[in-house]
Amino acid sequence: MSTLFVTDLDGTLLDANARLSAQSVELLRPLLREGLQLAAATARSPATVVQLLRPLSLSAPAVLMTGTMLYDLAASRCLATTPISRHAVDALCEFLEYTGQEALAYCVRDGQLTVYYKEIACEFERTFISRRTGTLYKSFVQTDSYPRALSGCDVLLFMFALPDRQQAEALQAALSDVPEIYCHYYADEYGSGGYILELFPEGCTKASALTRIMELTGTQRIVSFGDNINDIPMFRMSAHSCAVANAVPQARGAASEVIGANTQDGVARWLTAHWREWQ
Repeated sequence: MSTLFVTDLDGTLLDANARLSAQSVELLRPLLREGLQLAAATARSPATVVQLLRPLSLSAPAVLMTGTMLYDLAASRCLATTPISRHAVDALCEFLEYTGQEALAYCVRDGQLTVYYKEIACEFERTFISRRTGTLYKSFVQTDSYPRALSGCDVLLFMFALPDRQQAEALQAALSDVPEIYCHYYADEYGSGGYILELFPEGCTKASALTRIMELTGTQRIVSFGDNINDIPMFRMSAHSCAVANAVPQARGAASEVIGANTQDGVARWLTAHWREWQ
């Protein structure tokens, strides 16, 4: 029975510096040559994922931006998207125009990922943009009109970079009536003190995107690895699921087993020991 092994990146496959460790590369390369089918499922965009995973030369499509994009890493091209409905995009643009709230709107036009924004609302947002400006596969474009900028493209995500939790909670409450979206916020994992609030298409998760990848690849079952709440739907659809030791309690509780931490190359070491059992 064919098995696809699927791993989250930050906090799972990547180390504490958000990099693929030399040890993980050394362990995984021989397995990939033997036939291990490994895919990434992450909230990240192509701008960082292509470069981060280049040492592994993965052939399986990647699930990016929490399921809104399927991506061919080898060819550096978007395979498919799951966009926010036009009705919801219009409602969100109206909210932004009425309130003056600033957002980062991620969209795909002609296969290219572009992030539109109007003004930089806080220092955390400034830092967020500056660290990502100039990377390949993604461009930041300032606009004076969200409706005009987003017309005719697939809008995958609205992101709000906020200075504190109170503002994130207030904004989530204000957006609760917008239909056909999923809204959540979380603390920036790199210790800035800021919070990120994201709006995705309702029902779009890593798990829903993996269903499409199984159809594309002919895979019959999934073995997955993760560390956070957004990995739980992926765990539920898997024949076997592994939470790294540093995972949040909810993810550890939902997994089939707990393995070594991301700082101990837990995913690569588990695959070295067990992947052949799933062939």
